[in-house]
Amino acid sequence: MSRPAWRRPVRIGEAVPGAFQRLGLEIRFRQSEVWRVWPTVVGPQIARHAQPHAVWHGRLIVHVTDPVWLHHLSMMRHRVIPALNEKLRTTVVRELILRVGEVPDLPTDLPGSPRQTEGPPPDPDQVARVEALLEPLGDVPFRDVLYRLLLRAARRPGPDSSR
Repeated sequence: MSRPAWRRPVRIGEAVPGAFQRLGLEIRFRQSEVWRVWPTVVGPQIARHAQPHAVWHGRLIVHVTDPVWLHHLSMMRHRVIPALNEKLRTTVVRELILRVGEVPDLPTDLPGSPRQTEGPPPDPDQVARVEALLEPLGDVPFRDVLYRLLLRAARRPGPDSSR
């Protein structure tokens, strides 16, 4: 049995695109880029309420949190599709299909979203007051958000404190 002929070494940057093309993964890779560019194209506000779910034959299926966002995005589809394709530098999305469905939480450090800064730790008395205030709610889904909001509001100086 003869030994296989060695090929000349190539740089990884040259090998990967060729391998993607030979394996038929180039199109799938471009489609997967939709998830990366989505928050940049639509902005952080919309990205919190609408996320790509799948790309199928040029159709981008987007799940939205409720019918209001579905309607809002349906009115914007003629701007979103070209913006996505421009960002991807190729035509990946030809049609936008919107459905009300589960939208995963996104990181807070999306491009264009306000940075969250850590302030001083809350006063233990304020924490106790907020917990007592929220105790009747039990374990509802929005309890943690309300807890953080009330603590943030308690940390803020009131309108009289500047005098």
